[in-house]
Amino acid sequence: MERVVIIPALNPDEGLRELVERNWELENQVIIVNDGSDIEHERLFWELGGKCIVLHHKENLGKGAAIKTALNYIRGELWECNVIGIMDADGQHLPDDMEKLLMKVPADPMALVIGTRTIDKNIPWKSQMGNLITRKAFRLATGVEVSDTPTGMGAFSARLLGFMSNIQGERYEYEMNVLVTCAKARVPIIEVLIQTIYHDKENSCSHFRKIRDYVRICRQLLN
Repeated sequence: MERVVIIPALNPDEGLRELVERNWELENQVIIVNDGSDIEHERLFWELGGKCIVLHHKENLGKGAAIKTALNYIRGELWECNVIGIMDADGQHLPDDMEKLLMKVPADPMALVIGTRTIDKNIPWKSQMGNLITRKAFRLATGVEVSDTPTGMGAFSARLLGFMSNIQGERYEYEMNVLVTCAKARVPIIEVLIQTIYHDKENSCSHFRKIRDYVRICRQLLN
């Protein structure tokens, strides 16, 4: 077992099954963290447990907390893991794009590899504006420029497991804190182009709360 893909999930649809199946075909071990989903989703998680590891939060603790739960599980149980990837459960990330990131990690085991979308008219305007604001805030806070900050898709070597586990943030701000901490610690940040996928103009499948979560992210960036 060399590569593990973490998928935090809150009330996922059947598309999560496709993500697990494709990662299975790519020979990636998957860890799903059920972050306090409703009871009607229990059957889906139970069925997926046949092909992946499913961890459970009794209540919704946040995406960052779910990621840390999986990272701590890897540290304690999956000693053969060399590369870790993180992707969303809502269909905005493709396993084949995740594969691109995972393949990049061995070239620089001390780097963070992130998925970068093409910011164009296909992206909902709220997401475009939020991305612009967080990119500028990120540059002000770190002096480092990245072309797409809140993609939610990343990969890194198991050498960075402890480092990633100790980064602050329990919800969406955790991902930005990872970028900021890596930038300030001079951890190389490698960008890999991934596909831009939105199910509708409002990106309704996402649990990201545009105003509240962007405000939380920017406040932490500029503190």
